[in-house]
Formats: sequence, structure tokens, C-alpha cells
Amino acid sequence: MTEPDASAAPASLTDAPVEATSRPTVDTERRAFFFQFGRQAVSAVGQVAGMADAASRTASAMAGELLGLDEPGPGTQRGFTRAGPTTDPIVSVAAPAADDVFHSAYRVAGDELVLLDQRRIPEAVAEVVARRGSDVAYYLRLGVCRGGPLLAQVAAYGLALTAAERAAETAEIRANELRRTRQALVEARPSARLTSWALDRLDQAADRLPVSASGAEVAAALRAEADAIAGDLTAWQASIAVTLAAALPTPEERPLGVLLHGSQGALAGGQLGAGVAALAAVAAAGQDLRVYVTEGRPFMDGARLAAWELRQAGIEHRLVADSAVAWLLAREPVDAVLIAAEWSAVNGDVSALVGSRAVALLAHAADVPVIVHGPSAVTDPDTPDGDAIPEELRPARELSAYLRDVPVRVSDALVPAADIIPAMAVATVVTEHGATRAGAA
Repeated sequence: MTEPDASAAPASLTDAPVEATSRPTVDTERRAFFFQFGRQAVSAVGQVAGMADAASRTASAMAGELLGLDEPGPGTQRGFTRAGPTTDPIVSVAAPAADDVFHSAYRVAGDELVLLDQRRIPEAVAEVVARRGSDVAYYLRLGVCRGGPLLAQVAAYGLALTAAERAAETAEIRANELRRTRQALVEARPSARLTSWALDRLDQAADRLPVSASGAEVAAALRAEADAIAGDLTAWQASIAVTLAAALPTPEERPLGVLLHGSQGALAGGQLGAGVAALAAVAAAGQDLRVYVTEGRPFMDGARLAAWELRQAGIEHRLVADSAVAWLLAREPVDAVLIAAEWSAVNGDVSALVGSRAVALLAHAADVPVIVHGPSAVTDPDTPDGDAIPEELRPARELSAYLRDVPVRVSDALVPAADIIPAMAVATVVTEHGATRAGAA
């Protein structure tokens, strides 16, 4: 498979987008709800449940006003300064990152999409700016963002930004540019099912418009649908967190042992990550926890991202190499393994972060239940089994990017982004609709 070409930024990266529509009236109460939701939803089971219910009632109606405001982000709160344009335009930097400060994985500021650069964590909190869908696709290829729910949200906003930028063009030119941008966004991370799902929703929103719709009307419709997607995914992550918290066992004479594979907090979920939220809720309810985080290559999701998220949530944890999972399961009481799904087939096979197959099979052999979670949209009705899930190879340089002072011939590297967990190794699947056994409809 050909590696993605991320060697150069889009030529028009610093161009200003076209203003397509006027801004909605600011509702300060709704704005306050969203940012309270993002920061506090992980504090207790009851609070997560209450906010999940509130979000599910209001997500589609208010997400545009919540996400589309020029709300000060972490950079403003911590005194970051904006830098001038560069080839890879980092717009705010602080190092090292404070572990007790909430950082949203992205934010919408006017006609810009500001992305937290996950390549720099934890050494620095840095952000990059996207002004159109091609910018977003470029950053996705580079690995600035990870995690299906997050990728879906930023891809949707990217396509909406392109529609706004092209609002003054003819319908034919605009449609061609939207098709080209959509393809680039999907191909940037082909193993993420939610990206295609989100862009399909934007296509359907555009199809509902009359043929005579203006460019501004198309842009407004796509932006509204992107807002709704962000609201829905945030609400679903909260609902999944509630179900996950309830599904975890409650040992009476020892701490609950949980093994996490991959980032499962806001860095993967967008504004809220179900896995970390569930653990925080269990801890807040008084259950002692013993959390283990797998560390693997190529992106060091465990040591750099998952551990960082758990520290922010106040959850004590220990890092273990993914190659040592069999050793861990033989020596420590582990009650459940949590894995976030990227793509699910009809037969129950699941694609997740690379290394998940080995972790799941080892846990299954040790009679430790594997709980896979994600929005129901990760299941593709046109994917019969794991063999039909798209494969993605990341650039060879990712294998050596985080290995300090270790020479690696990157031209010799194979770097898969995900692998397949067979349905027989999965005990429970958790979606926004609740928990089911693996392979159940």
C-alpha cells in the first residue's frame, strides 16, 4: 500500500476563507453548558448520566451555537501567543504541558478549526490551524489527530469550511471541490469508519436542499450538520461512559483491575472520551482502581497520550509494554480490558488500534473479558467480516519518530495503523444504545 504523502502543506494554507453566512446569536447559557460538559462530565457516575441525558436532548439543536463560538480555548486561558505562518503552522505552544488542565482536542474559532497537535504531547501543548478541508486532510495524514470520533468531527468541520470558502463559486465548481475534499479526508485515514459516516451525513444534508440553493445556503447546511455530528458524538460518548461504568465488575476485597489499550479520552473522543470518563466515574463512586496502560509503537499512544489523559482525570495508573501483557495477566488481577473500536463488521470482528488483536487474544485466553466500545456508527452494514475492513499503513517515519537516539532504517518499516480483533475474543460491545454480547445485532 502506498504511504500517504504528507511532505508538503497545501499551497493555500494561509489564505482567508470566504465568509458564507452570518454568525448565530450567542446564547451564553448554552455556551456555558457545553464547556462545563467537556470539563466536568467525567467527575461522577450520576453527573455523567445527567449530562448524557441533557446532551442527548439538546445536541442537534444547540451544537452549532456551542461549538461555533469564538470561545477562548486552552491557549487563551494559559497565556499562549500566536506565531506567524510556517510550513506546519503551529499557532500556540507551551511546554511542558500541565497535567491537571483540561485540553480540548479541537475547537472552532470563527472560520478556523484549531487542532491540538497530538504529535507534541506531552512535551508541549501546541495547536495548528485549518481553514479548509484540504488543511484538515493534510493534518490527518501527518497524525495531528487520532481516534475515530475525533476524526469524524474534524473531517465534518473541514468539509463545511471548504463549502464556506467556495460559497461564491458556481454550483459545478463548488460540487467538484467538495467531492475532491471529501475523498482526501476519507483517504487520509481510511481505517476510521466514522469519518465516512460523518461525511455521508453532510452529503445527505446537502441533498436535502433544493437545486436552486445558493452557495451560502449549502455552506450553512453543512456547518449545521457538522455541529450536529459533534453534539451527537459527544452525547454518545457520555452515554457509552455510563454503560461502561456499570458494566465493570466491583471486587469487594481488592481494587478493580482494568487494562486500557490506546487513548480513550478526549484526545480520541473530541470533547469527551468514554473510556477515561467511565474510569473517572467509577473512581468518583468510591471504587479503588488499579489501571494498566499498554505502551506500544508506533505512536506511543500509551506513554504519551493515554497516560496524559489519565493524569488529567486524576486516575493513578501504571504503564506496561504491550509485549508484556501476557506477563501482566499471569501475575496481576485484571478484571477487564477496554478497547475503543475504529470499525466493526457485521459478524462482530472489530478493527482497533494496532496491537489490539494480540491484547484481546491474550485476555481471552486468560478468561479476562474484553470490552469493546464505540458509537454504533462504527458498524458498517456493508462490511461482512474483518477481512473486508480497509487496511491502513502509516508512514514509515512514525516508527522512529518517538524513539530517542535510536537509529532506524525507516525505509524498511511496516507500520499498520490498526488490526482486527476476532469476534470470539470480544466479550461485550458497548455503544450509545447499551451493552450487548459480541456479534449480536
